[in-house]
Amino acid sequence: MTSGVLLALSGAVEEELVARIARRPDLQVVRRCADTAELVAAAVAGLGRVAVLDDEDAIDRRMLARLRSAGVAALVLCESADCDRYSELGAMAVPHGVDPLPAIEALAGGATNAPVPDEIPEPVTDPGEVSPPALSADPRVVAVTGAPGAPGRTSMAIALADELAATGASTVLIDADLWGGSIAQTLGLMADSAGLSAAIRAADRGSLDDAALDRLLLTLPDGLRVLTGLARAARWREVGPDSMEVLLERARKRAAWVVVEVPVLVPDDEGLELGPGRNAVAHSVLAAAQDVLVVGAAEPIGIQRLVQTLLDLQDVPGIESRRTIVNRLRLSAAGPQPDLSVREALGRFAGVPDPILVPDDRALADRAVLTGTTWRKAGPLSPARTAVRDLARMLLAEAGQAEVTGRRRERWRTGRRGRRRGGERRAD
Repeated sequence: MTSGVLLALSGAVEEELVARIARRPDLQVVRRCADTAELVAAAVAGLGRVAVLDDEDAIDRRMLARLRSAGVAALVLCESADCDRYSELGAMAVPHGVDPLPAIEALAGGATNAPVPDEIPEPVTDPGEVSPPALSADPRVVAVTGAPGAPGRTSMAIALADELAATGASTVLIDADLWGGSIAQTLGLMADSAGLSAAIRAADRGSLDDAALDRLLLTLPDGLRVLTGLARAARWREVGPDSMEVLLERARKRAAWVVVEVPVLVPDDEGLELGPGRNAVAHSVLAAAQDVLVVGAAEPIGIQRLVQTLLDLQDVPGIESRRTIVNRLRLSAAGPQPDLSVREALGRFAGVPDPILVPDDRALADRAVLTGTTWRKAGPLSPARTAVRDLARMLLAEAGQAEVTGRRRERWRTGRRGRRRGGERRAD
């Protein structure tokens, strides 16, 4: 059986490799591509089994993922110093001057690309650099998603991350809502650029190390660190699921808790488009999370949307633990006994008899957004804030992490400080 080889090389290396492969009965050069775009197109068309590239082309994690999804293994000819980086991106790497033919034969025979390691290697750091405090337990990812509309996903993600940080636990908040990210606006943060886009680009190139991530995180006065979201929803294709997984793994090495606002699930044209679908990033985060919080609004339409979202999430693989949060609980929208009404509806139609109920406090939400602060600071005695605080304590207890009393002991260097600006902003 002859295996097709796709080439995207230049100079004498390509000519020599073509001549050597031509003498092999089990290998055949089926396309000599001018660039990586042509190579990916040939791979998607099913023309080859192995792709050989040199490092002069634009090779990143997303491009290699597209080759893998087409069933094509990638071999990169590169400098010795770059071999580890390309291996981390998911390709097999051979240094210049080393015969690539044995590697091509191995890949054609079914050997897999060098896998992306579960443990991302730590970069060599300056001995004088300040290191983060040791994490007391396995870091955890909390994904905050919910029903369409505005049930309070952003407010809940911010409030929970702030409560976790207030206990002394190092916490990172990531705005991964591709369709309507507004964490920066809600907190009154002015970012020079979309932190998520920059982090994903670095992950695509294999250069997202601790220092790179720290430079992108905005740090609030109480120590909560924030990675801002996309500036425009039209840029959602810039965020790939593979690179999102790398970002989450890196963030888990920098904090005990990583709270991620996840994009709402939307109708996906599965099979009708090249590359990851619209829900790929959401599925990636949900699968990586140890806790998934599903937020809905305590009103008839909000409950209907929440039930449908809970049913849709049953089809998402990899979700470990799911909790339902019903926000804005009030008599005027849910009847004289709103807690009983909500529990009965969710228990009957979604099999969720014990949702977490957050009382409505519009004045608190408005005050927090107007001043660019959190619920904990805007209304420390509010029942809504208390409900989120209790949720944070429950998560800490289940994770085996003791709550730390008192103020933070020290703040280690984490990059830029978040700059605030005035003005009214949307609550969710």
